[in-house]
Amino acid sequence: MNNNTSLWDNWALEDLAYLFDQGIDYEDSNKLIIDRKKNSYYFESINSAVLQLECLFALINELILRENIFYDQKFSKGWQIDKNLKELDKHILIPIDIPTFNQEVYRARERAIDILCVTDKMKVHQKENENEYKISKKSPHSYFGQVVWGAAGNLGRSALLGSAYIPHPIRASLLNQAHFFNRPIDINSKITDWIKEERIKIFTNLTPAGKQDTLEIILPPLVSEVIEQCNNLKDLIPTTLNLREKYSKVREWISEYQESIISENPKKILNFQKTLNLVSKDINDRKNNGDLGSTSIGISFFSIDLPTKSLPSPGKYFGIRSAFSKLILNKRGNSALSKLMKWFDCSDQKIEDILKNHFKE
Repeated sequence: MNNNTSLWDNWALEDLAYLFDQGIDYEDSNKLIIDRKKNSYYFESINSAVLQLECLFALINELILRENIFYDQKFSKGWQIDKNLKELDKHILIPIDIPTFNQEVYRARERAIDILCVTDKMKVHQKENENEYKISKKSPHSYFGQVVWGAAGNLGRSALLGSAYIPHPIRASLLNQAHFFNRPIDINSKITDWIKEERIKIFTNLTPAGKQDTLEIILPPLVSEVIEQCNNLKDLIPTTLNLREKYSKVREWISEYQESIISENPKKILNFQKTLNLVSKDINDRKNNGDLGSTSIGISFFSIDLPTKSLPSPGKYFGIRSAFSKLILNKRGNSALSKLMKWFDCSDQKIEDILKNHFKE
């Protein structure tokens, strides 16, 4: 099996189905916050629209850069009726049926629970959920269980598959707070993070004012590229699949990099790392040696003009280096996000402001 695969969260796919079928969700959701000082946890409100777009952007990125995306078909009824996702089913989205009580899944799930239940209160509520579920098939702390137990279950499945777990944003927040790291390292996610960091460096160092221009939105480059090429929402999945073909060599390169990690081949690993380092160095050199230009930065109802360095042209790069440099130098995504909001007929200025603020770097 190709190593550049992922296991997707059915919860995330359900949020996407809602987004495609009914549009923006204007209600609030709850994000679990670990409180280490009080040896406890609590829930904090987060706008559901933010979660929907996080899922959408992740799906676009995954459809282009993953060979396959797996999901557990036992828990997929909540989204399989959606026609947008249905056309991906069994082609890129691959259904699997992993027994809940598979021993490897069980061991990985239990290890995950130990790591994710950071505080005493979390440990107590997890144990109460487990005990009551054995009796009544119900959980007294149901939403806590959905976040924690659900994440642990998917981590168990991903361990059996050898695929990276791509969690729902609320579960992703939990994993980050608990410092849970997938093993082996998922190179696809690492590449995505590296591209994001390079883009932030590009756009936050354009002006003498330092990070003045972080008032602008920076979306994942593949998301911007897809949306810019679409005329309407119906074009989104077909355009994403077209770009999947365009980036097939990048996908293959990521797969080989992942294989070098799994096989612990230091020579190959160093060669892959060298490619990324050269891209970073070339872009940085050209940025530092570029001519000064001018960029208008929108701030509320007015704008100011600040001298900026011109963005480097990716023309000198070839092959993989060229592909990565073009991704890093892609548009920030401000117009793409506005375009997306129009497709969903988002007339609520408060929601639009929340979304724009969320995706600012």
